[in-house]
Amino acid sequence: MMAEPFLQPSNQPATTLAAALALSPPAVVSLVGAGGKTSTALRLMDELAQAGQQVVLTTTTKILEPIPGPGECLILAETLDAARMALSDPWCHRVFLAHRRLEEADPAFAARAPYPARPNKLGGLPPAWVDALVAKLPDVTFLIEADGARHRLLKAPALHEPVVPAATTLLVPMADLDALGKPLTDEHVHRAGRVAQLLDVPLGAPVTPRLMARLLAHPAGGLKGTPETARIVPILTWWHDERPVEVAIETSDRLAAGQGIERVIVANPQAEEPVLYATQPAPVAAIVLAAGASRRMGQPKQLLPWGRDGQPMLRHVVQTALAVPVDEVIVVLGHAADRIAPAVAGLPVRVVVNDAWADGLSTSVHAGLDVVSRAAEAALFLLGDQPRLTPEILAALVARFRRTHAPVVVPKTGDPRGAPALFARALFDELRAVQGDQGGRDLIARYADRAAAVALSDAALLADIDTQDDLTIFQPSTF
Repeated sequence: MMAEPFLQPSNQPATTLAAALALSPPAVVSLVGAGGKTSTALRLMDELAQAGQQVVLTTTTKILEPIPGPGECLILAETLDAARMALSDPWCHRVFLAHRRLEEADPAFAARAPYPARPNKLGGLPPAWVDALVAKLPDVTFLIEADGARHRLLKAPALHEPVVPAATTLLVPMADLDALGKPLTDEHVHRAGRVAQLLDVPLGAPVTPRLMARLLAHPAGGLKGTPETARIVPILTWWHDERPVEVAIETSDRLAAGQGIERVIVANPQAEEPVLYATQPAPVAAIVLAAGASRRMGQPKQLLPWGRDGQPMLRHVVQTALAVPVDEVIVVLGHAADRIAPAVAGLPVRVVVNDAWADGLSTSVHAGLDVVSRAAEAALFLLGDQPRLTPEILAALVARFRRTHAPVVVPKTGDPRGAPALFARALFDELRAVQGDQGGRDLIARYADRAAAVALSDAALLADIDTQDDLTIFQPSTF
């Protein structure tokens, strides 16, 4: 079986590891396991910094002290405030951040480390510090080595591992495919006895694709410590010049079937084109409903200026949807469609005009579903007048579906709403049966016992803008 190139939702080949991981700022990436965490983090740092992002590479355990190169800097912060102040000034786009220097050293590994390094180690940040920094620095991407593997090819975490910050948005469990065929011993596997115990296999048994996939997808193995809303994308490293062999692809495909796995990437982080193979996540479409007449507003609210840049509200909402790892974005217009359509001109979306918009919201739901790709396994609905929605909220709903395949996924706020909400394809016919000015609210109630929810502390982020008072209260300049 030959490996196929990874394809992004836009059907353009992913030439970077960041694209294969569907990374968009702000992101908090925790790398766990074995097989090249540092090399992978360095590759991501390079790719993201070249794209103009400020990137912080840190650890919650220990790393060798890097020797900064051109355009890089090393920050040692004894306190959280010192770390926050040092990062608040984006004078350096590639930052190595640690707590303090340690007496512990590893000169043998420093001589062959994937980056220029001194032999001594640096102590990492407490995970609570990372969470606090993320909250204060939303435009910074954090790359975190969250455990160690003693340079082995595969590992099982100890009771105190991994140290994954709660703010993590992407967990990357890792393993080196060179472990395949080797015996399950401490020579090749860090904590081989723990692996044997978790999987109920004998020590010395060969590492097979099934064993590796089971370990990385195990809740006490590769998925240990995963925050509830974090996406999970394992990386299997392949350091050879030739394409991945069949057992490597078999391992990837087995792992992709694990509960909660969004996709699996086979990569050589040091190659010019690092992504060698990737499984695809469940395709999801985003449908922005914006066909209403804005009667309470007295003018098309889709065109009202929003935010400091004053762009049309609908354009802002659609750009939010485009920042989410979905496969297509559909915009449903109706009233004054000719006037409103220019607000999304130039964006990579499909615009559909619902001529029956006056018959209620359900007709816009139907119009969106009528053009959804046949490959889509779910549709995420949001309203064109919900400008406070963030990509993180929507991405969490998509990730929750890809982890659970629940028929319905909604925000959990204590204030039941009909949007945003995600519905699996199995419910599309029931959505098409909804009539009048109803969206999916009744369906959400009907499937409440099988629905998945994403916790959201501030229900105001879901607010829709219906009146001038709403616009005044929720404009970004006012909060």
